[in-house]
Parts: sequence; C-alpha cells; structure tokens
Amino acid sequence: MSQSYDRGLVEDFGRWREFSAGMWAWVLHKFTGWVLIGYLFTHIAVLSSALSGAATYTNTLQGLEQIAVVRVLEVGLLAVAVFHIMNGLRLLFVDLGVGLESQDRSFYASLILTGIIVVASVPVFLEGMF
Repeated sequence: MSQSYDRGLVEDFGRWREFSAGMWAWVLHKFTGWVLIGYLFTHIAVLSSALSGAATYTNTLQGLEQIAVVRVLEVGLLAVAVFHIMNGLRLLFVDLGVGLESQDRSFYASLILTGIIVVASVPVFLEGMF
C-alpha cells in the first residue's frame, strides 16, 4: 500500500535561493547538456538538406546566416558548449580527487572563463551584421 505525502506547492520557487554553488553547477550542467542534445537534432536537420543537393545545402546555410536571431543563438550555443566543457573538466578533476576543497571556486572560475570566451567571440559571430 502506498502512502501519500503532502508536498505543498508543486514548485516552491523560494527554495532556489538555498542552492549552493554545487547545486547550481549540477543544474546548469544538466541544462546545458539537454540544450546540446536539442542542438544536435537541429544540426542533423540542417545537414539533411544536403541530401537534396549541394545548392540546397548552401542556400540553407546562407539563409540561416542572414537571420540576426540565428547569429545571437550561435553566441548562446557557444556559451552553452563552453560552460558544459569547462564544468565537465572541473568535474573530471573532482572525480580524480584534484581540487576537492575548492569546488565552489572552480565552479565560479568556469563561469568567469565561459563569460570571457563568449564576450571575446561576439565580434566574430556578429561580423558583417551591421
């Protein structure tokens, strides 16, 4: 026989303030992983336009590159990928026993490094837009 528990509100948004750096690292790593999986399917869909011929594929890519929102989304994709990589490396070191005492600092360092890389790359992605 199962028991029922009073869980209160379905989502208590006040509890997000209690998250530590480790919990935010976990949440962001999972989120960025799912975004990358979603991008993978989008990428495959665009690549499948090559099945109709090289001209169709080229026109598809050129058409997408002319849309400003796509350029901004590319910057977002870079941010997602770089954070996922940086946090994954951080987790690898933690799993190897390196930096166990400084996990919070290494998480913040991965965020800062991601920000620096993304901000430095913005001119490359937005080149030719204006």
